[in-house]
Amino acid sequence: MQKKLDKKNFLTGVENFKKGNFHEAKNNFEEALLIHPENLSILENLALTHYNLKNLQDCEIILKKILKLDNKQKKILNFLLKILREQDKVEELKKYIEEGLNNKIIDNKFSIIKNIIFPFINESNDEIKNCRNNTNKYLDNFLNSEKKIQLNIDNQSIDPPIFNYSYDQFDNLELNKKFIALFKKIYPELNKKIDYSQKKNKKIKIGFISEYFTNHTIAKLFKGSIFELDQNKFEIFIFHSHKTKKGKIFSEFLEKEINSNLKNIILPKLFNEKVEIIKKTNLDIVFYPDIGMSSELYFLTFLRFAKYQIASLGHPVSTGNSNIDFFISFKKIEIENAQKFYSEKLILFENLPYYYKPEIPLKLDEDEINKQNIYSCPQTLFKIHPDFDQILKQILIKDRKAKIYFIKDSNKSLFKKLISRFNRNIGTNIDRIIFNETMSFENYLNHCGSSSVLLDPIIYGGGNSFYEAMIYGTPVVTLPGSHLKNRVTLGAYKQMELENAPIVSSNEEYVDKAIEIANLSPKKLVELKSKFKNAAFKKLFENKNYINELEEFLISLF
Repeated sequence: MQKKLDKKNFLTGVENFKKGNFHEAKNNFEEALLIHPENLSILENLALTHYNLKNLQDCEIILKKILKLDNKQKKILNFLLKILREQDKVEELKKYIEEGLNNKIIDNKFSIIKNIIFPFINESNDEIKNCRNNTNKYLDNFLNSEKKIQLNIDNQSIDPPIFNYSYDQFDNLELNKKFIALFKKIYPELNKKIDYSQKKNKKIKIGFISEYFTNHTIAKLFKGSIFELDQNKFEIFIFHSHKTKKGKIFSEFLEKEINSNLKNIILPKLFNEKVEIIKKTNLDIVFYPDIGMSSELYFLTFLRFAKYQIASLGHPVSTGNSNIDFFISFKKIEIENAQKFYSEKLILFENLPYYYKPEIPLKLDEDEINKQNIYSCPQTLFKIHPDFDQILKQILIKDRKAKIYFIKDSNKSLFKKLISRFNRNIGTNIDRIIFNETMSFENYLNHCGSSSVLLDPIIYGGGNSFYEAMIYGTPVVTLPGSHLKNRVTLGAYKQMELENAPIVSSNEEYVDKAIEIANLSPKKLVELKSKFKNAAFKKLFENKNYINELEEFLISLF
């Protein structure tokens, strides 16, 4: 009788899992485990269920239990490595990689991953420096050795590490060049030469390649640049990944195909099939809005599909890749001698990108946007550098009414690691740091609007989030450094032509300026937000001058 009940619970759990009823499936599998606590099939299905519920810690515990019962389970070990990475448990991840390599049950690609992996959330500057030093030593030794590791680019793909190494204070140009050399050495396909067209088509054929032309920062930053191009001069191809998520903005791209010169192409999974499809379009220009963010499309950038290949500020770091000719940036953002940070030729426009005004159905009233002492940093958590902790600490000490808001990561793992660091670095006032749950776009905009002041992270600042904050005009305090990655807010303020914008030059000034704004009287705060909003609507949003500059530059190439 018990065995029948066990089978019934298991099969019911499988059905609930298939239907997406993950809470019910979890209960079914847990009931089945009461009878057979060491059944590997039940445990594996329960682990998958926890993963879909974003219970990563519970998933990890179950996977480790399976490996204790049978340490030769290759699929389970690979799953555990994925879970440990998503929770940013880097040292434990390395330990399991080492065991898997010694037992010869995981792919040889992990021998590389173990040596180049970088934490999402760093505990300290010492951890950043040690990790970088170890990675550089490994890359130098590997690239100078006769050692041959050749991998299959489809089945043994390694996520591009250039993304994670961007969020600290160091310049990445030389490191990224080493990563390029590494991947060329281990993936033979990346050394192919493509017979691309040298002759311009009747209209300039331009291909935009990104996984994120959907409800994502990249689409918000670049869809204006694409949709507003002159259809009489340009034939536009949009290359999506097969992983591109459906969403409102993705639908906008599909709708544009109906009555314009724009064609959407969803690239297949296999690398060589992607290459063949792009080749057939006979492009004059390839434009990569973001290089390094998509592991799916990163390796395409190693090949030359067109006479001219361009990158821009979607991922605001030089690629180190000789097949990318130009990097489009902006005079209002870059320092005077910024070319030294780029392998590409740096092209500087006068105007920031064409950005559509965000639409919000339900706006806050005046009483909701004049609150005092509400600080918010609504950024992805891996932007929160250890040095930023001291700024937060001083705000909380000097403004006893201050509350500082962040937003949890979608997996609800990184914020736990960040809280642990805050506990060490900030201490007793940490109870006034609040992590909101992830929220809808409308609620996110309204959260920015109801904040007294927004805190731009140091080292790697906001970009798209600044534009969105200007729907309500909420001031953003920013401390620009030398690199594009934390000077976008500065550039936006310059384009808005604001006097006395909250641009600061030291940590101390940052703290004082944020506190000053957060403690303005409700009347003055509303007036300040109105001033910022009006400037943004006049100078920042939907600036046609940028489109003119972009078109002139693209046409000038031929």
